[in-house]
This record gives sequence, structure tokens and C-alpha cells, in this order.
Amino acid sequence: MNAESPMPLDAETAVTVPRSRRRIRRILMLAAPLIVLIGALWFYMTGGRYESTENAMLQTGMVAISPSVSGKVISVEVKENQRVREGDVLFRIGSGTFQAAVAEAEANLADARTEIGSTRADYQEALSDVSAAEARYAYAQKEAARQRSLLNEGIASRAQYDNAAVEARTARDAIAAAKAKAESLRASLSGNVGAPVDAQPDVRKAASRLAQAKISLRDTVVRAPKDGIVTKVNQLQVGNYVQPGRPVFMLTGLNYWVQANFKENQLRYMRVGQPAEIEIDAFPDHKLKGHVESFSPGTGNSFSILPAENATGNWVKVVQRLPVQIAIDEVPSDLPLSMGLSVVVEVDTGHQRHLFSPDTPPQSTGTAKASSAARP
Repeated sequence: MNAESPMPLDAETAVTVPRSRRRIRRILMLAAPLIVLIGALWFYMTGGRYESTENAMLQTGMVAISPSVSGKVISVEVKENQRVREGDVLFRIGSGTFQAAVAEAEANLADARTEIGSTRADYQEALSDVSAAEARYAYAQKEAARQRSLLNEGIASRAQYDNAAVEARTARDAIAAAKAKAESLRASLSGNVGAPVDAQPDVRKAASRLAQAKISLRDTVVRAPKDGIVTKVNQLQVGNYVQPGRPVFMLTGLNYWVQANFKENQLRYMRVGQPAEIEIDAFPDHKLKGHVESFSPGTGNSFSILPAENATGNWVKVVQRLPVQIAIDEVPSDLPLSMGLSVVVEVDTGHQRHLFSPDTPPQSTGTAKASSAARP
């Protein structure tokens, strides 16, 4: 056979395949470290941007429903877990006693107005008495002077003169008594006789008592102070005696927020106004958007009834958690939220590391600047 004859096709393919494999192997050997380096660089640059915690739950405002007046409950107008609007009737208290108090206050007000009219008439009469007393005094003075003149002429007796002098002094004292009576009546009219009847102190006092009686009567119908959902209603029954200031059931609000308890080492780059993603354990298919609204002024341990005593020789450092309030931007209307549901919160701090410069904390957003709870 000739040595220069062509190589068989199978042999040529066998040589080509190992070369291709070696080329791919070289590419992979160069690319793999590069990919790992790029991935590590990406994780380094974005590390610390997102802070998350599962130590979070939904919160809402609660109002303790308590009456302003005491009495027996005659009807309960709501049911357990019923949604109510502001002004809806929750329950009623027996109003018989309060209606009687209103009627009595109305009668007292009418009496006060009548008394003012009578006092004004007495005052006018007292002024007339003063004028009459002054006229009698003027006449008595003239008579005393005439009797003195007659006495000096020897026409009148000493007794006649003395009687005239006594009459003059009596008339003078009558003027003082009449003026004192008129002044007393004027004082009872608050010194302003011409003021309207309803402006007189006694009438105003009676009107105030009537207004208070009407308020107490109105308060026998207890209404919802705001929109919300009533709970623990079943503990209030018809016939129960209720007293002012003692809660009978609760009203939860409809505006929800999240209280997320972040570790203290997660707060370095967190600021008010930063966006957050909220996932409720009960509704994992719904991702809610929110933002950091405020930071608590102290850790949870700081506000406990018996705070930890760290000034001892057995102190052990424990990572503290700070309550952070997360506002929910928009809640779907078909999502039945409830206070206390567990939540997972992830806050986007926007932080990025730099290769050749030190890290700088992010600036607060406009929302943060307007908030009194912004962190420094």
C-alpha cells in the first residue's frame, strides 16, 4: 500500500474530537474562575442592601369602648366581629333617669328665668321706694325747719319741733334702707339690670345644667367613635350594669401597619422612607409594598416592666431588636387583614459597597425629612 494514501474518515474524526474537547475544557477552566469572581464581586457590592426579618406582625389601632354614663344595658345593636362605621349605634343604656333629669333641668331653667323677671320688678319697685323716701325726707326737713322757726318765735312748742326733727331723721334712714335694698337687687342681677335674661348668671347656670343633662341623655346611646370592627362583644349582655370608664368591648381600626423588630446590626443603612416588601404568612401569594415610617426611640427591652439589670458581673451581650414601623402603601380591598398576623419584611436600603472608597450611609428620603421619627 502507498504511504501517501488518504487517512480513513474514522481516524480523522477521532483526531478532531479530542481537539474540540480540549478547547472547550480550556474555555471552561478560564471562564469558571471568572464567573466565580464576578459573582463574588456582585455579592460584595450588593451585600447589606436588603435587610429582612421574620420577627414582624400586623398592627392596628384599638379603641376600648366604654360608656360615659352608668346604667343598665337595654339593647346591644352589634354582633361579634361586625364591621361598623363611625356613628353607628353599638348599644343602649336605660334612659328613664336621664330623661327625668332633663325635665327637672328644664323646669329649673324656667324658674331661673321667672326669678330674673321678678327680681327686675322688685328692683324697679326699690328704685321707686328710694324716690319716695327722698321726697319724704325733703318734706320732713322743711317741716323741721318750719317748726324750729316757730319755736324761736314762741309759737310752736319744743315737743312739736322734736317730733319734726325725728321725722326728718327717720326719712333720711329710710332713704339709706331703700338704696341698700335696690343695690342688693341690682347685685343679684350681676350688676347689669338691662342685660338679656339668658345672660344672667343664674339663668346661665341653669342652662348649663340642662345642657349637661341632655348630654348625659344622649350618651345613653353609645356609638362607634370611628370605622372599624367590634370584638369581644359577647361579653356584654342585656341587663349588665355598666359604668363610665370601664371598657365593655373593643373596636379595632382598619388602618394597618407592620411592626418589624430588626436586630441592631441591621439598622446601619436603614432610613425612614426606604421601600419595603411585605409578605404575610397567611397570604403568601400577595406581596405588599410599603416603606419605613418610623423608628422606636428604644429597644423592646427598654420599655419592659422589669428592664434587664446589666450592671452586674455576669453580664452577657445579647443582640437587641428595635421596633421599626412599616407603613403599607396600598392594601387590596379583598384581603382580610387581621391584627397580629405574622409577616416577613424586607427593606431595600439602597446601600452599595465601593471597591476603592469607604461606605457612606444613605441619605433619608423626602418622607423621612418630614417625619419627626427620622433617624440621624
